[in-house]
Amino acid sequence: MRIVHFGTYSLKKEYPRNAVIAKSLLEAGVEVIPCHCEAWGNTAERVRGVTNIFETLKFFFRIFRAWAVITKQYLFHTPDHDLVIVGYPGYLDIFLARLLATIRSKPVVLDAFLSLYEAVVEDRKLVSPRSLKARMLKLLDRLSSRAAHAVFLDTNAHIHYYREVLRIKTNRFIRVFVGAQEEYFRCQGNPSPSTNGKILFFGSFLPLHGTEVIVEAAAKIKKETALSFHLVGDGPEWEKSRALARSTGVDIKWERGWMSYPDLSSHIFESEICLGIFSKGPKAQRVIPCKVFNILAMGKPLITADTPASREVFTHGGNAYLIPPGDSQALADAILLLHKDSDLRKKIAMEGRNLYLNRFSYRVLGKSLVENLTHCLGRAREK
Repeated sequence: MRIVHFGTYSLKKEYPRNAVIAKSLLEAGVEVIPCHCEAWGNTAERVRGVTNIFETLKFFFRIFRAWAVITKQYLFHTPDHDLVIVGYPGYLDIFLARLLATIRSKPVVLDAFLSLYEAVVEDRKLVSPRSLKARMLKLLDRLSSRAAHAVFLDTNAHIHYYREVLRIKTNRFIRVFVGAQEEYFRCQGNPSPSTNGKILFFGSFLPLHGTEVIVEAAAKIKKETALSFHLVGDGPEWEKSRALARSTGVDIKWERGWMSYPDLSSHIFESEICLGIFSKGPKAQRVIPCKVFNILAMGKPLITADTPASREVFTHGGNAYLIPPGDSQALADAILLLHKDSDLRKKIAMEGRNLYLNRFSYRVLGKSLVENLTHCLGRAREK
């Protein structure tokens, strides 16, 4: 099978999704041909693009310039292929891809990954749900999904959201888990739990992460001097989380900025317990973020919120320790329990690692992708 990976998608650290999809396909023996010109900036630039009209115009200028490059690549320099996958975020690219692929009679798959409306309106609350922008974002979710022959989303909870909230009634949705870039995040041999008391959270400090819950939990057990909380990353909730820590008097080690993958994997390797997400917000109920897969891949014990999405893959006390969303006391209790019970930590670490190998590795994801794409090709040919 030969597949074109199409679009203005980003390959920055903030977008591991695209690298995981491509490498999983390569692992399955698929030839992946990039047809790509990057147009997306960092997170701060994307946020300004939604809220500031001048930044929006700059963004569309970059998109149109990139499209000119991609169109030439696809029509004149891309060899024959079976199918086109539009990389994330490809909410606009899908329309160009569908036009160009129709010229060459090829089906198109959109890796939507998640809803743009959900991310901007419900999670980050950058625009009002009643605003024209919100209605346009919801319309873009609908139209982009309908333009594709198949749509990748990361969980069944997200698929349910598209069908019931966005009201996209189709059987085109395919669940493709996020996975991890296992060339950076991997466990050598069997997991061996650390006993240094290091509790690690890393991420982009989005509202769905619930970092305030982590700070509150740290404050509840700050007298446990054997524990050391480390929060690494940057994002919208960074300053708010720091301010909360100062107000509670809790001692947390902060490291701001995007870390190289080798440095981040070292942080994970050194940790006794790693933390997932804890928000009570609606988006947090539907996602299993990249950080979770990185933790599983490295064989570290995971504590995260008990949500519909997490229940798709986790069993409490087996391959993860699940707590009610937004419950800082439950998080504090879970950290203390795992800190004191090395056998439970080891069990969760080993079962989490086995879960990764059996369901989320490049090898497994690649096999599943090929099966689903073969089915998509068959349906497209029937039409």
